[in-house]
Amino acid sequence: MSENVPEAAVAEYKRGFACVDGEFVPAATASVSIFDHSFLYGDGVFETIICRGGRLFALRPHLDRLWASCQYLQITPPYDQEQITAFITELAKRNELSDGYVRVVISRGEGYPVSDPRKALKPKLVISMQGAPAVTRPPGVGVKLAIASTRRTPPICLEPRVKSNNYLNHIVAKLEAIAAGADDAIMLDLEGNVAELPVANIFARHGDTLATPPSNGILAGITRETVLRLVAEGAAGPGLRVVQRVMTAYDLFTAAEVFIVGTGSGVAFVESIDGRRIGDGTMGPATERLMDAYTELLGRDGAEPDLQLTTKEA
Repeated sequence: MSENVPEAAVAEYKRGFACVDGEFVPAATASVSIFDHSFLYGDGVFETIICRGGRLFALRPHLDRLWASCQYLQITPPYDQEQITAFITELAKRNELSDGYVRVVISRGEGYPVSDPRKALKPKLVISMQGAPAVTRPPGVGVKLAIASTRRTPPICLEPRVKSNNYLNHIVAKLEAIAAGADDAIMLDLEGNVAELPVANIFARHGDTLATPPSNGILAGITRETVLRLVAEGAAGPGLRVVQRVMTAYDLFTAAEVFIVGTGSGVAFVESIDGRRIGDGTMGPATERLMDAYTELLGRDGAEPDLQLTTKEA
């Protein structure tokens, strides 16, 4: 913290320390160049990792996906995974982080302000931490969603498995949802099929079947993959199976229950979509079981799932 700025006067999300290229600095005064190509063009990648009880969940899968995103964009990470893990561990210690979130960003770096990646030759690493989610929802209160007219950028235009720093497509959809009085947006693909939320994946239950959109047109999240594993292990209830298939709004409106999953949201039930109540408007049994199972998994020692997130399904 700057000696001239009392901690109480600093917004909570800026308190504590950040790590910039291996240097630990006050988060409130941490900075990158105005010529950084991530700042100028969104030319970079990131991951957000959940921490519970001082344990980082699925750190290796997150770093593997970060590496795959860098490789796709031809960005050479400035540090290896072991070094970044050490930076995260030290930063968590300095911030006394027990429950919260870690954000790891790699940008292409500083360079002449033109959208030519050859002008930025030294990638930059920034790691920050938050002790609380951006939004908290009281128990029993569901998520209200709206179907956005803004369509998910198709794979033919941009590979969806790259977790890049350019989220404008998602932000425009979110703006639509806010204008409609909803909490978040459901994005469709160009054919009108359900894709995902700006920062979450979606599931719907009909009878003993849970359905979720296939991963070939979305950012198939680590929480999504974790939930798929939990369902396969029976955590959602006896006899319940999960399928990945093409879905439309009809499949959501007629579902017994709908829920979303993501690093920030965890497992959260959907109360309504476009003002239409889903089921009876309360949390369904499969959602409740999965929420409990996911919470238990986060708190389990050695919870480092072996997740494969970089290959498309046939």
